[in-house]
Amino acid sequence: MRRSIDAISVLSNDDLADYDVISDGIRSLESSIADLGIVDRKANDENHEPGPSQGAKNIYMTPGLTVEEIQAYVQKAMGTTGLSLTRNNDVSRPVRVYVDGHFDGFNTAHALQLRQAKLSFPSVCVIVGVHSDDICRENGYQTSVPHLERCELMRHCRWVDEVAPEAPWRLDERFLRARCIDYVAIDEGTSIDPSFDKEKLKGYDLVKKLRKAIPTRRTTGICERKYNATPVQTTSRTSVSFPSAIGIHPFEGGSKDSEKVDKDQDDPFQEPRVDEFGAGNGV
Repeated sequence: MRRSIDAISVLSNDDLADYDVISDGIRSLESSIADLGIVDRKANDENHEPGPSQGAKNIYMTPGLTVEEIQAYVQKAMGTTGLSLTRNNDVSRPVRVYVDGHFDGFNTAHALQLRQAKLSFPSVCVIVGVHSDDICRENGYQTSVPHLERCELMRHCRWVDEVAPEAPWRLDERFLRARCIDYVAIDEGTSIDPSFDKEKLKGYDLVKKLRKAIPTRRTTGICERKYNATPVQTTSRTSVSFPSAIGIHPFEGGSKDSEKVDKDQDDPFQEPRVDEFGAGNGV
């Protein structure tokens, strides 16, 4: 019978002299990592995040909000209504905070609102409602990313704990009870924004009347992308307009000069050319 030989039986003591065997003896993996200067964070520190750059804090403002500032802001807005859940920073269960939207073209403002929702109380479960393609279309909004992909995108966001793919366009008490939602996070200024959907705003007004709304500070200064769930007229055929700022030419419309392509450059939509040897290099 052939004997199996492990690595240790093959290597002599002299062979091992050049290696730092951290799994044996006093030296451990943790101590070796500590020698590298890597800060070990607590296992239960689920809200650990890399610090924002100074540029991000200067331009967007909201990335620099600390946990204490976010919670103080929410408590000031709520008065005494939320003290039973957060007294002495001791909660019997995570506070369930809901955020909804189509999230078509997930951007910095979306992420920073979710961050504020997650940090609004000492222990929070963030539920994100994602509107379906049909609901968006019924309310005059065109989405460029399918509902399934938008749900998957939100599921992988660090601040999200649950995804509600059946999110209604207009919130009602039945949905709030079914999802056991304690509060709904709403960006400040939404109710006075003339471009905000009036039907959806009625649901937010109900939430405020039920004293289940908490404010999040709006992120400004982000790059606007016109194709992200832009209101459109209901027609048999619609088109998506991509901004030229990101280097993508519109499929339709525009002047003839804008449609000209430098002949010396490759067409980004052209199939890759293959040389006679099949190496995949252009000829």
